[in-house]
Amino acid sequence: MEFRLLGSIDAYAGGRRLELGPRKRRYVLAALLLDLNRPVPVERLIDAVWEGDPPDSARMTVQGHVYRLRRVLEGTRVETGPSGYVLRADPERVDALRFQRLVDGSAGQGDEAGADLLEEALRLWQGPALGGSGGGKTLEVAAVALEETRLRAVEELARRRLRLGRPERVLPQLRAIVTAAPHQERLVSLLMTALYRVGRQAEALELYERTRRLLAEQLGVDPGHELRATFESLLAARTAGS
Repeated sequence: MEFRLLGSIDAYAGGRRLELGPRKRRYVLAALLLDLNRPVPVERLIDAVWEGDPPDSARMTVQGHVYRLRRVLEGTRVETGPSGYVLRADPERVDALRFQRLVDGSAGQGDEAGADLLEEALRLWQGPALGGSGGGKTLEVAAVALEETRLRAVEELARRRLRLGRPERVLPQLRAIVTAAPHQERLVSLLMTALYRVGRQAEALELYERTRRLLAEQLGVDPGHELRATFESLLAARTAGS
């Protein structure tokens, strides 16, 4: 059994995608997976499913979703205890938990080994965390935390690959993340540096101008110190080399 949270909320058995049913049932599964092998109170599951005030039938509805998940998850144990429900599975079978383990493990490694672990972690992503959520507060908080960890992982990967002199290895990840999060100035700065080092100097400088306009138009701010310093450094290097 494989569980996916880094994209749509899904479960696979033998490579076959299981039919989990409606959105709310997927939210219940996601909440159980995020606290894998630990009791999850019904109240927390309710908070994962409904935004705002839940209906009076919320507890019974959650119990029904758990009952149906037991039937569809083909041998995966969903236990009932005094503290709530527990989904028993190997954490390596949950992409979000494996992602976090790989990111954590990269911290104690040298640049080459650490970068390889970060690349392996980032390859697990198939879309917005928890399907872009849409569930209750519990899932929204979890989705934001996963996305923030993803941004930090891309940033750390870029810094390691740049130190290793391999800017081309990180360009795809940087392009994708800056497209999705164009206000992330540290990532823009790293993408500019990577572009410059693969010989795309004009593209790197144009990215700065595009970001500067975006920040001014949408946020009413100028680029921060790091981004300005990167631009000035690259501009000086281009002028010196011309």
